Amino acid sequence: MRKPNIDAYLTVIVTDKDGKVVYRRRYKSRSFVVGFLNALYDVFSAHIQVGNVPSFNTPNIVVGSGTAKPTINDTGLETPINNGTGVGQLQYGRDSLVAPVTNLSTNSASFTWSKSFTNGSGGNVTVSEVGAYANLTGYGAGPTQTFFILHDLLPSPVTLAPNQVLTVIYTITVST
Repeated sequence: MRKPNIDAYLTVIVTDKDGKVVYRRRYKSRSFVVGFLNALYDVFSAHIQVGNVPSFNTPNIVVGSGTAKPTINDTGLETPINNGTGVGQLQYGRDSLVAPVTNLSTNSASFTWSKSFTNGSGGNVTVSEVGAYANLTGYGAGPTQTFFILHDLLPSPVTLAPNQVLTVIYTITVST
């Protein structure tokens, strides 16, 4: 099984005066630095949901009851759990971001993104999948686009009894 990862590659090409390639090497980049993480954090924090009324079309952490293994082409949760107090629903809290922290001894940096979900439905609610959306706004008058960026199937479903609270925390880390 392949370990999930963000990869970048660097290709170096040298050509002679006639344009013929005389040297070509491709390397795996190991240079994700805190600036990359800060930029990602800024994108998330600039578009974090406002108030306590999330929508599945705005950037936020979401939960669901689907059981299908996530794929590279997923555009949303298999079976989203809606926000509310009705049967099978959870009350969505606000997304929270903690600014990136750099650890020089491990040559890494990370930030956390979290959200809490309260079971006010009066019955049990089972969560088996978690995901997250982010918005990117075009330059000038460009449109805002929403992207489904994370999708995870929990190793074991979590069942919330009435009034229990589930907190989901994504920790995003880069290292060199």
